[in-house]
Amino acid sequence: MPPPALRRRGSAGSFTNSSGCSKASILILCIFGAAVLLWLANQYGSPLSPLRARRQLSGLSRWPRHLLRNYGRQSQLHTESERFATLFHSELAQHFDFTKGPAVAPGLIDTLKSLEATGITTVIFSSPWDWFQPEERTSRLAHLDALANATCQSTMLKVAFILDLVRAPDWVFNKWPEARAMDSHERSYKLLSWFHSEANQLAVGTLKDVVTHLVNAHPGCITAVQPVYNNEYEARYTQENDCYQDYSKPAISEYQRWLSARVPRLEALNERWGTNFSSWEGVAPSALEAGSFMGPDLTPRYWDFITFRELYGAQVLNRACAAVQASGARCFHHVPEFFTVLDAVYGTTMLKHIAASPNTDFLIVSSNFQTSYGAAMSPTKIRLGLAAVAVYGKPVYFEAALEHSPSLESVEAAVHLALTAGVNGVGLSNWLGRVKPGPPLLAALQPQVPYCRTTEAVGVFVHLDSCAAFHGLQWKWDRKDPIDDVVQGLAEPLAASCGISVSVFLELATLQAALTSLDRVVFVEPLVLLGDAQLDLYTQVKEAVRAMPHSFLHLPFNQTRGIRTVVMPDLR
Repeated sequence: MPPPALRRRGSAGSFTNSSGCSKASILILCIFGAAVLLWLANQYGSPLSPLRARRQLSGLSRWPRHLLRNYGRQSQLHTESERFATLFHSELAQHFDFTKGPAVAPGLIDTLKSLEATGITTVIFSSPWDWFQPEERTSRLAHLDALANATCQSTMLKVAFILDLVRAPDWVFNKWPEARAMDSHERSYKLLSWFHSEANQLAVGTLKDVVTHLVNAHPGCITAVQPVYNNEYEARYTQENDCYQDYSKPAISEYQRWLSARVPRLEALNERWGTNFSSWEGVAPSALEAGSFMGPDLTPRYWDFITFRELYGAQVLNRACAAVQASGARCFHHVPEFFTVLDAVYGTTMLKHIAASPNTDFLIVSSNFQTSYGAAMSPTKIRLGLAAVAVYGKPVYFEAALEHSPSLESVEAAVHLALTAGVNGVGLSNWLGRVKPGPPLLAALQPQVPYCRTTEAVGVFVHLDSCAAFHGLQWKWDRKDPIDDVVQGLAEPLAASCGISVSVFLELATLQAALTSLDRVVFVEPLVLLGDAQLDLYTQVKEAVRAMPHSFLHLPFNQTRGIRTVVMPDLR
C-alpha cells in the first residue's frame, strides 16, 4: 500500500465521480468469482449445497455487490477502502478561528496533514446557510474556497461538504415570516419550514449556486455534497425538537390539500378519524411529541400524518440532491439509528425513498455507540443497520461519531464488523479534541479482516414503517425501546459470526425479490400494514417464507398478550 501522500485520487469506493469500474465489469467479476467458488467447493468440499448453489447463481443479476462482498473478498481489499473525517462548522470556528476571515489558520493545515498521515482520504466540512449567506446579496464563498484550497493544495485529501439549509438566515424570515417551522405547542423556531414553497425554492436555488461554484472553482477536489435539513450538524437528515412535525401554517395548509385530494368528502375523513371537523380549514393532525404517548399508535389519524410527512420529506431531500447532481457533484445522506422507537419523531421511515432514489449517490450510516436512552450499544447492531441500507444497491460507508468518546477498541470492533459487512469505507465525526490522529487511530480504522467463508445466507425482515408506531421512547415502560431490544437481540447471534452473510430488509417487496438467494429468513411481524396492497404482498411473502427455513418473531410490548398486525384502510 503506498504512503497516504501518494495515494491516487479517485480510488475505487471513494467519494469521487468515478466508481473505478463499470457495472459490467462488476458483473463479470461476480460471475467469475461464483465460478471459482463453485470449483473450490467441488474440489475441497464446502457447506454449499446444490440447492444453495442454484440459488446463488439465480440471484447474481439482482445481488452482484452482495455476492462480491461476501464470497471470497480478502482483507487486503478492505485496507484500500475510503477513510474520511468530518470537521463541522462549529469546530472550525472554535478551534481554528475560521469565522473571523477567509484565511486558513496554520493549525488547520497541520491538522489536515496529520489526518492524511493517518490514512484519511477525504475530509468533510460543514457550513450553515445563515453563515455562508448572511445577507441576501452577500456570501462567504471565499471562506469555503479557502477550505478547499488549503486541503487540496496542501494535501492529497479530497473534500466533501455538508450544506445545512434549515438554518436559514434572518433575511429569509424577514421576507417570509411564515417560513419558520413551528412545533405542536405553537412555538416557532429559527428553522426553515419544509412546507413554505417560496423559501424552499430559494434554498434549493442557493444550494445549486454554491455547489456549482465549488465544483467549477476546484475541479477534481470537491467530490460530494450533502444538503441537510436539520438543526443538528451531525447525522440526522430530518429536523429535531419536534420541528419536523411542523405545525406551521404552510405545513397545515399543505397537509389539508394532500388529505382533501385523497378524501374529498370531509364527512368521510371525520368517519375515518373519529373526529367532527366542520370545515377543511380546521382539519389538523394529532399532536406528535416525543414521549407523550405510550405504546404503539394504531389510529388512522396518526398514520395518515406519518405517511404525509414521509412522502413530502423524501420529495424535499430528493429535490435537493437533484440540484447537487445537476451542479456536478455527487449527493449523499447521513443515516441515523433507524431501528428505534424514535423513528416517528425523526421521520426516518423516509429512508427507503431516499436510499432508492437515483438522486442519492451514496449513504453514510452513523453511530455514536449509545442508545437513545444512554445505554452502551453493542457494535453488532451496527452491522444490521449497514446491511439494511446496502440492500438498496448504493455504496455505503460507516461513520463512528465520537461525541461520547468511546474507546478506540470499541471503534475498532465496530469498524471490523462494518468491513465484514462489505462497506465501501469508514470515517469519523466529533473526533476533534477527543482522539488524536496517529498510528493508534489508523489501526482502529484499518483492522485486519481475515478471509471468512460464508456458510449461510440469512435474511432479516424488520418492517421500517412499523418502527414508527411509537411516538418516542417508552419512559413509563421497563422496555424503553422495544425496537432496539429486538434488533439488538437479533444482531448478537447473526452479526457476530463472519460465516453468516446477513441481509436486512425494511420492505416486503425487497425481501420478496431476494428470497431465492437466501438460506433462511428471520421475519419480525409488522405492527401495521398500510393498505390493501401491503396486505396482499404480506400474504404472498409469508407463504413463500413458510416454504423455507424460517422463524417468526413479535415485538415485545410489556404485556402478556401481543398485538396482531393492523391494516390501515387505504386513503382514497
